[in-house]
Amino acid sequence: MSTLLLFLWLAGLVQVAIAVANVFLSKKLDYHGNLSRVAPIIRQVFVVHSVYIVGVVLLFAAVLASGRGLGRCRAPVQLLYYDASLRRANHFGDLPFTLAALFLTTTYGVAALAHAS
Repeated sequence: MSTLLLFLWLAGLVQVAIAVANVFLSKKLDYHGNLSRVAPIIRQVFVVHSVYIVGVVLLFAAVLASGRGLGRCRAPVQLLYYDASLRRANHFGDLPFTLAALFLTTTYGVAALAHAS
């Protein structure tokens, strides 16, 4: 097995780990308590979108592990969009997600460049 293929398989496993972590994220971010204060339609849309996102992350685990370069923008989004004070307050969760995003960005970037040449 080539080194690149091994890293792509590892990237797929990282994507699966991110999907699993999202199950526990709902408790950490108190989805139930926070969503109890919004209108039912907002709560339902949020739940549907959350489930959809986990499904997409799992789909990316399969697609991206095949060598596609679709995951290259995850790290910049992780680092630039989320509020810095919230990231600092949740350092033990933010650090693994940031490292995972950097790993995925690097792996998929290298795979895209290798595929293009």
